[in-house]
Amino acid sequence: MSLYADDLEPGRSFGFGHHTVSEAEIVDYARRWDPIFIHVDPEAATRAGLGGVIASGLHTLAIYQRFVVEAIWSRAAGGVGRTMDVGFRRPVRAGATLTGRAVVHGVEPRPERGDAVVTIHGELVDDDAVVLTVVNESVLPLRPTADDAS
Repeated sequence: MSLYADDLEPGRSFGFGHHTVSEAEIVDYARRWDPIFIHVDPEAATRAGLGGVIASGLHTLAIYQRFVVEAIWSRAAGGVGRTMDVGFRRPVRAGATLTGRAVVHGVEPRPERGDAVVTIHGELVDDDAVVLTVVNESVLPLRPTADDAS
């Protein structure tokens, strides 16, 4: 079933699966996309007081994106992203098992345009500690009506 903006009401929650982040994954992602020493060099990251490499915030956000696509966007009838406000709350370390959820916070129909602005609040957690928060606005279509066909 395709999800339209009409199907999303404030408070509706979409749970995520689980993903365990390995040191190799952290280093591989960072070498390609964010090659700062705290992400790619375990010894240097330890000397900096981090106890080893930590995941790039962009890597953490990419994990969130995969989860939210699986939970919501892969089922959406269309739509586009509009804004994203991201908070990196805690470092993600090798061995962390991430999960989380996305909750519909608001739906503002725009019938004259045939769409709605949908606001989603999401988070990733590791052992009940929030590591990432996301507030996203997207524009999704409203369900077509019989009048739309004419």
